[in-house]
Amino acid sequence: MTRKIKIYVAGSITEPEEGAHDWRDSLCKKLTEKTGFEIINLDPSKYHDGSYFDDNNERFVVGRDAFMIKSADIVIVNLADDIGIGASQEMLIAKHFKKPLIGIAPKGGRFNRHEKKIMGKVFRDWIHPFVKLTCDKVAADADEAASFIVEFFSSGAKAKDISIIEEALKYYEKEHHPLDKYLHEE
Repeated sequence: MTRKIKIYVAGSITEPEEGAHDWRDSLCKKLTEKTGFEIINLDPSKYHDGSYFDDNNERFVVGRDAFMIKSADIVIVNLADDIGIGASQEMLIAKHFKKPLIGIAPKGGRFNRHEKKIMGKVFRDWIHPFVKLTCDKVAADADEAASFIVEFFSSGAKAKDISIIEEALKYYEKEHHPLDKYLHEE
């Protein structure tokens, strides 16, 4: 029997590379083919009857997305260069619900660079710190995401959870805050 997993895919409503509204369906189809799992797409952009949808009702929008994330077995965020605030918040909601999170960040894009220059320093194989900390896997493409899905569900691994924020804060306070002169100025 084929294993079924529910995936919530965060990202922009339209995907420029696909040029279509249903890019989430295309991604889930690829993942089904590559993993051998039956992927159920929990798509925040789809409704059976959109007449009750109210994008001006923040509790509805956030509540519906949070419900789907809570219901998902795994969350994938499309880290395209134009990612919006909603998708970045959904990443933290995934951690709140202890869901494995895959960030698909193409090499050479905004969040996954071969080289990044920051304040005169050059960093090689740089992944954006907020992406690297929150994601259980940063994948360059659907193939890497599929490999992680198979590995994750066959290994019994546990996902990072929201405690990563507190752990990062404690690390900073212990290891770096005493040396951070900027934060000691009055």
